[in-house]
Amino acid sequence: MTSVAVDKVIVLNDFCHVQGGASKVAIDEAVALSASGMDVTFLGAVGPVCDALRDAQLRVVCLDQPELANVVRHPGAALRSLWNRRAESVLRDLLAPLDPRRSIVHLHGYTKALTAGPALAAQQAGFRTICTLHDFFAACPNGAFYDYRRQEPCPLVALSSACIATPCDKRHQAHKAYRVVRGLAQRHHAHFPGCVHDYITLSRRSAEVLRPYLPADAAFYPLENIIEAPVAPPVDVAANRTLLALGRLEEEKGVTLAAEAAQQAGWPIVFAGEGPQRADVEAFGATVTGWISAEQVWQELEKSRCLIFPSRWYETFGLVVSEAAARGVPAIVSDVCAAAERVTDGVTGWVFRSGDQADLMRCLANLRDDAAVAAAGAAAYHRFWSSPPDRQRHTEQLLAIYHKVLARNL
Repeated sequence: MTSVAVDKVIVLNDFCHVQGGASKVAIDEAVALSASGMDVTFLGAVGPVCDALRDAQLRVVCLDQPELANVVRHPGAALRSLWNRRAESVLRDLLAPLDPRRSIVHLHGYTKALTAGPALAAQQAGFRTICTLHDFFAACPNGAFYDYRRQEPCPLVALSSACIATPCDKRHQAHKAYRVVRGLAQRHHAHFPGCVHDYITLSRRSAEVLRPYLPADAAFYPLENIIEAPVAPPVDVAANRTLLALGRLEEEKGVTLAAEAAQQAGWPIVFAGEGPQRADVEAFGATVTGWISAEQVWQELEKSRCLIFPSRWYETFGLVVSEAAARGVPAIVSDVCAAAERVTDGVTGWVFRSGDQADLMRCLANLRDDAAVAAAGAAAYHRFWSSPPDRQRHTEQLLAIYHKVLARNL
């Protein structure tokens, strides 16, 4: 393979601050790349610009546009979120002085404001774009391949007539209709994902689900998210009694299933998160903390015997499972989600059939054995720290991916 050097990176993301998982990864990577000496430009649609970007040695171009969620106060956001002409134009100007043989465009979040138009602009200008698959919006109009009305993964072909006619969205059907229009505009006007041939994948599951919708020659590059875990001895999980679940309290996350199973098994459980299912899980005697800081998450893990990750939908990564492993806390995960890839059943945790309460109870029964819990926690801890996805390692791997993207297209 011909050796190439990446000189400049343009990072594309909806938000210039941490609004969700995709934004956090985009910002973390941009800051880490700039710290490594890379010339980085961060192009985002929605402000304000966070301190991490403002303090880093990189250029930030914020369009200061409203996001789609603010459409009531800013009606123009609905049309702009179908095709953001300004974002496309600004990117063309940024690319004009650059050498496409030594530059990379990296697309992260794009469905809330930025749109996929800039990816097409990059292709038309002769630049290679790599996209991190944070979700399933590259194909599925609701971004999850999940039927929220039936509470199960969706088997339909994305944007087929059956897909378009199915009321799968968690909101009103009009919301699904808009997302269908956006998906069609993305596919046929922005030619996305067809205009991008390189993808960073967070799990094998997400790659498998999306592969039929991506270009036949698409290349996939697995890369774990940055996890900055405290370096400390493993938690003495056998001495703890409390189970822990982290994240949004919504039905597709399987939270009521976990709460009911924990109650029946006699294990106290804490939910660190917030959402519409809060009253439901509390009705089963669970404790809900609401949203907590990263530091408080580590504190909750210190008090935990096991993490429960009962998601009913595919997910793309499941960060909390790796965070738990970093502290030596084993996990019980559903088999349908991507996080199951990082748990070896009976070794670093346990895997149960998604939505199956009896099978979840089977896994919970293993927690009564202190020795088994301690062994699983130790195995999870050893596996994580044998190759930790910290900032330095992640940046080195990301740069290696950029080199491969450019080299395969010389």
